Amino acid sequence: MRKLFIIIFFVTVSIGASAQSQSNSTYSIGLKMFALEEQPKLLNEVRNNTKYYSSALNGLMLKINDNQISYRFAAYTFKEKDYTFRNQCSTCEIVSGNYNSLDIKIGFERSIIYSRLQPYYGLELGYKNVEFGGVSADANSKAPIYNVNIEKNGVTLNPFLGLKLNVINAITIGAEAGFDIIRTHDKETKTQLNSTLISNSNFDRWQYASRPLARLSLQFNFGRD
Repeated sequence: MRKLFIIIFFVTVSIGASAQSQSNSTYSIGLKMFALEEQPKLLNEVRNNTKYYSSALNGLMLKINDNQISYRFAAYTFKEKDYTFRNQCSTCEIVSGNYNSLDIKIGFERSIIYSRLQPYYGLELGYKNVEFGGVSADANSKAPIYNVNIEKNGVTLNPFLGLKLNVINAITIGAEAGFDIIRTHDKETKTQLNSTLISNSNFDRWQYASRPLARLSLQFNFGRD
């Protein structure tokens, strides 16, 4: 029994020492290796089922570590050349085109416990820009109806939960899930195929986007307190 207590003591000490590996590093730089997330709706998009889009190697994150709390700044993009959705109704129009978005976020994360494997939670406030240019076609005949250009600018609020593994002092792997509450100002311009203006709309809207894998990251830790 005494030997068991000694073993437990040394294991606890070693885990505690390794748990401080990232908190003892002043800075971390992270690469967004992979993500699986929902994008905000465009036009009068109809979604019978939630659709998630994957992306890889499309973002950077900088963290300033202060004991259990890390303050973080992140920027990432999402691009899809064949972004397709149904508009108005599931049998009305099919819109397809180029989708580009930029997210810039600032926030914090806080570790729940110190161990080599650390669960954490956090909150980010961000800016989101979306640009889309495409063509709407009849869902049945596939005949083009009009061209459309969309620009969305707004703010996002992103609560999240995550789990990170401190592999060694200098390297951490992290994965997190969350959702975005989005408030945007939308500009929608529709033109005929000969470029004659059909409509030009400006309005504000609230949206919600789920992010089951918001960020799978590889982080490099450096600098000592």
